[in-house]
Amino acid sequence: MDELVRYPRFRWLVLLAACISNAALNLNMVSYAPILNEIAKSLNTDVGTATNLMAVFPFAGAVSFLVGGVLCDRFGIFFALILGNLCGSVPALLMPWIGTSYGTVLFARVVEGTAVGFCMSAMSPIMAVWFPVKERGIAGGLLGTSVALGAAIGFPVAPAVCASTGSWQQMSSWLSLVGWIAFALAFVLALSPKPMLPSGTGKAARPEGQNGLFRHALASPITWIAVFVTFFAAWLMQTIYNITPTYLAVDKPLGVGYGPAAAGKLMIGVSLAGIFAPIIAGIIQDKVFRGNPRPFMFIGFILAAAFILLILAPAVYGNPPLLVACIVLASSGISIVYPAITVFISITYPMQIVGKMLGICMGLGSFGGAAGLFAAGLCVARFGNYEGAISLITLAGVVGFVFAVFLKRPEQTNGK
Repeated sequence: MDELVRYPRFRWLVLLAACISNAALNLNMVSYAPILNEIAKSLNTDVGTATNLMAVFPFAGAVSFLVGGVLCDRFGIFFALILGNLCGSVPALLMPWIGTSYGTVLFARVVEGTAVGFCMSAMSPIMAVWFPVKERGIAGGLLGTSVALGAAIGFPVAPAVCASTGSWQQMSSWLSLVGWIAFALAFVLALSPKPMLPSGTGKAARPEGQNGLFRHALASPITWIAVFVTFFAAWLMQTIYNITPTYLAVDKPLGVGYGPAAAGKLMIGVSLAGIFAPIIAGIIQDKVFRGNPRPFMFIGFILAAAFILLILAPAVYGNPPLLVACIVLASSGISIVYPAITVFISITYPMQIVGKMLGICMGLGSFGGAAGLFAAGLCVARFGNYEGAISLITLAGVVGFVFAVFLKRPEQTNGK
């Protein structure tokens, strides 16, 4: 019987729940970026300090990844999605009541950030359990697309909702609706009867077997190279999505002075590129590269590093079509690296520990996002502009490319 026939259609509902969850958490994350100046004023702080409200989000996500992978392997995919959506949506819903001081908002953002680790720890397990190898490229692409879709919604909608409600706190509450939809779908699927999976797919190893597999994986150099690749991918993603709109929005000489509304519109093209690039890359990966995700790591790092640096040039940021083209290419680059990493993990490690390994790689690697945002905040505070922060993005892309060159599956390394 053909492999595709034996995988139930239910897998697409599972993927949909994960996609909506990814969109919700990224919507929540980027919604602060285009209105960061207004948030800073309402909390009586400066933009550099307010950047921490974005930086703690991936930092909390990095920590929760380490826990989320274990919980996903132990309690299942739906448990991880339900827990993640609750962590992301409850504080956002309550923001009109709790968002009155910098300290409480910072704490709320920490809780919201844990949604990243809990929801996204399910990505590789979903591919390993519910999808055949020949479909994992498109599955990873759709998951990556959902992340960009959250940004596509967040960049233009957040300033619009903030303006219409007259409050960024109300904006946060309204945007939590997407997370509640994801929670409801995951909850319904968790209670639904599950179809039969292909032979062996759903079998779990005994705890001692899992521990042995996990120890072997931790001893492999490939694991730690994957962590470094993810670290610099996270640096690129968090800084491109969070620093770029602020750079475009704030007045000169700090930024380039487009304002929040115009910056949100300029970022729409970026988000659309992030939506389509992972799908196209996933199809090519399945059809042309036979499931090999590494070529798209190379391509992604190169695109992100090269084109994000160009937006510092007056000839580029003073020309909106050229500016959008550069940011679109940079965003397309990072939007194909992350799905490639999750696919690599799903095809490299045994199914019984794939959640833990995704948690290790994404958890430790995600500290790169926090490091990038903290470094960006320091650069902005020190130099009074975004040149240093954006130059560091390019440097991170170059280093990430170098590590990706050495990221080979064990059988490739051994010549098998």
